Amino acid sequence: KQWYQRRVAITAGGLSAALGDSFSFLEGQNKVVIALVISILVAALTEVTSNTASTTLLMPVLSTMSQSIKLNPLFLMITGTISASLAFCLPSATGPNALVFSFKQITVVDMARTGVAMNLVSVLVVVLGVSSWTSSILGITSDFPEWANL
Repeated sequence: KQWYQRRVAITAGGLSAALGDSFSFLEGQNKVVIALVISILVAALTEVTSNTASTTLLMPVLSTMSQSIKLNPLFLMITGTISASLAFCLPSATGPNALVFSFKQITVVDMARTGVAMNLVSVLVVVLGVSSWTSSILGITSDFPEWANL
């Protein structure tokens, strides 16, 4: 219930509109570039916050952003949702990271060094996958759909 209250507060308070509109500079850019920007930002955010909380809070922002840049919101939301799972750098990012760190055989620096490399490769995989699969498998075009006009 708390996640829903936070989502409503972000939407009703205008934060999602302000953040979404701040990405209007991406309008007209290639969808691969847009997916890369979203994937990097979300992957960085989930290193310090819960994956679920990040996703819940970012969906209204990505929806507003889609209106600003005139791109299908499903493309942005799928990119953001998948990228929220890319938390490899810090012990606090996910439970499995904390479990590995608890054995005291690996340092935070080791985790960060390896995690950054894994994040970079994973972001590229997400961007390539989303850029190609959303249209070929899911039938989602990058055109801004009529139903997304709110």
